[in-house]
Amino acid sequence: MKRYLLLISFVAVLCMAGCKPGSKGLPFMDYDVLNTRAAEEYLQPVHPGVRGEVPFWNKYAFKFTYAPAFDFDDVEDAAAYVFTATGGDTTLFFTSDTPRAALTPVWKELPFGKIILSVQAVDAGRENVGEAQVREFTKDYPFIGPYESVSDDYSGAALKAAEYIHNSPIGQLWLASAEPNLGYRFNCYACKIWSAIVQCECFLAAHNKELKDDALTVARNAAAALMKYARPEGEPLAYFPPTYFHGEEGQGIAGVLERNKETTMFVEAVCAAKALLDLYDVTKDKQYLDFACHIAGTYRSLQAEDGFWPMKVNYYTGEPTIPAPCMPTTILQLAQRLKDQYKVKGFEDMVAKSEAWLWDNPLATFNFNGQFEDVNVEGHAPFQDLTNCVAVDCIDYLLAKPKPSQKEIDICFEMARFAEDQFTCWNSPLDVAREGQMEAIPFVYEQFDFQVPVDHSTAGVAMAWMRVYQHTGDLLALAKAKTLVDSIVRVQEENGRIPTVMFDSNPEEFNGIWANCTWQSITALMRFADLAK
Repeated sequence: MKRYLLLISFVAVLCMAGCKPGSKGLPFMDYDVLNTRAAEEYLQPVHPGVRGEVPFWNKYAFKFTYAPAFDFDDVEDAAAYVFTATGGDTTLFFTSDTPRAALTPVWKELPFGKIILSVQAVDAGRENVGEAQVREFTKDYPFIGPYESVSDDYSGAALKAAEYIHNSPIGQLWLASAEPNLGYRFNCYACKIWSAIVQCECFLAAHNKELKDDALTVARNAAAALMKYARPEGEPLAYFPPTYFHGEEGQGIAGVLERNKETTMFVEAVCAAKALLDLYDVTKDKQYLDFACHIAGTYRSLQAEDGFWPMKVNYYTGEPTIPAPCMPTTILQLAQRLKDQYKVKGFEDMVAKSEAWLWDNPLATFNFNGQFEDVNVEGHAPFQDLTNCVAVDCIDYLLAKPKPSQKEIDICFEMARFAEDQFTCWNSPLDVAREGQMEAIPFVYEQFDFQVPVDHSTAGVAMAWMRVYQHTGDLLALAKAKTLVDSIVRVQEENGRIPTVMFDSNPEEFNGIWANCTWQSITALMRFADLAK
């Protein structure tokens, strides 16, 4: 794989050497060259497993863009293994000395859609030994650009999205009161949604003079609620706002709230801390900086010696309610922001421990299991509900460093390939034949348990490819980022609404919009606007 990554870097340098200025400062992208490169990359499996050394992360995976390799068992007395891959009217064969070979020899020729793979052990005389091992999956379409172009006013699209949040009941309920109102049903997810409201309104205050005062009122009211409903000083989860806000009986999303009466997602207080820091940046009101520092201090005080933090805990005792670990990258981002931007010290040991845990666990295993407050995460087996979100958070943390190491760049490139392989759909639906340019809107879905196009995930993977491009100069990474950001602009409605479920077009509907997803889209749009300068 290292040799492969060096080849990627070499080709990227060649591409850039011959490029010329493009729209808004973007380099010229020769899609004939990039599509050829992409086709060759798809022959290489993503983070392939090695029996006894590197786990096979794709046990529950159902679709692949990159040639996969599966954890089939060795068969006693087998001299070789015959791979038979059938898709539609096409059947292809190859032989290997291991049942865990990648499908590289036949991948390019296999049709898109449902594939049935059979691996049959044979002896030295080519007689079958035992039963064939079988796996079914979908071969997904590759990246083939360019895709439909859109307006290159990415910052304008971001501002329209923030204005939508402000002008809809999502924001107006907070303009009227500092008490959370479940007339916007996702207000039951306190940390995530109230924090996103603060961030959207801070962004709006900085970019729209006419709405600045009202925007700051909304931001202050939502921030006041975050601090009011947080656990008090001296408690195990001191300063942590709740993941779940129950409100009055019968309000909110009943099923989720019922099973989470006394629990909280451990990592979600980071959302509040980041939002309060954004509000401090705009207002210079020190109470917000102090509260964010207190949240970070609670994380530091609860970290285990090996860097572990639990995923879900009792909101009153701080005791874990499930054994799964939380993904700590957003906690690390908070610590780094406090250190770099505000010169707050004292988190160096916490960061070192957590980074060591990252390398020993998810970065080694690729067990990027979903960690969503509206999904019952209890009982999930390793790799059962993988998500792009955890992987792209890792990328965003590691590649936001001023000087990431080559090891960090390489693992981030591999995680970006994972997020593309498992969750990015360049052409949809799969059963529509492709003729010439792809007509469908590329998108990214969220997790194995929620296979729908989500703007948050589309924006997240776009930002992952932006990070890769910024550290490698890889024009294919830039092309993929641009395509996904363009998808967000393509689905944005005239009133600024960006559908959370991307093909759910209903300009008047606000209760289906997750404000945190809109904030993620705004962030991606602004990052790409800056990149394009």
